[in-house]
Amino acid sequence: MTVTSPPQPMQTRLQQEIAACETVAEVINIAVTAEALAVTLLGAAVDSAQQGALALTNEQIEVLQAARIEEKAHYDYLMAAGAQPLTETFNIPDPAIATDVPTFLTTLIALEEAFIAAYMAAVQVFSQRDQFDLVLVAMRAAAVEADHRAHARFYAIEAGIIDGVPNNLAFETALFTSVGAAAQALIDLGFIGGDGPEITFPGPTPIVNPGVTNLEP
Repeated sequence: MTVTSPPQPMQTRLQQEIAACETVAEVINIAVTAEALAVTLLGAAVDSAQQGALALTNEQIEVLQAARIEEKAHYDYLMAAGAQPLTETFNIPDPAIATDVPTFLTTLIALEEAFIAAYMAAVQVFSQRDQFDLVLVAMRAAAVEADHRAHARFYAIEAGIIDGVPNNLAFETALFTSVGAAAQALIDLGFIGGDGPEITFPGPTPIVNPGVTNLEP
């Protein structure tokens, strides 16, 4: 008699991948999962703003739409490179993210900082394994994530939510020593495997392009 083990919960699978020695496949699997999360959450924010629940201006909505298609372009590249998302179902840990502008912007800034740092960690793995095409793509993606961070900071400063200037760093902060640590941060924050309302990739609204180019590297 053959005994089949039950399927492992998504969070368990992700934690196992984090614990393992990072390979290129593991890194791009985590990266494509993070990109799916970004596409999905931005879609939820755009939908909430368009319904009047999140008080964003038309300009801000357009900027989010641009960021969303950029994240989708990152996702598409990684998928074409053989990545497999560890999940495409995510959680909104705090409902205020979709209704309160300060909560949304500070959350967006924190996530973009995590995405930038994750790509910085990915560059180390790709370099060690002589995957120089992936090094270049990761650097180009990280540069766009930094653009998103600066835009979010600009709107947060304009609204009096935070102080400083949008482009406040000469060198980005290396928050993580591995890509897996970035994924663990998303788990710890409740975006993956959390208790909040579930939202599924790519989110509730169509992905539109307000004028983004270079959709392929």
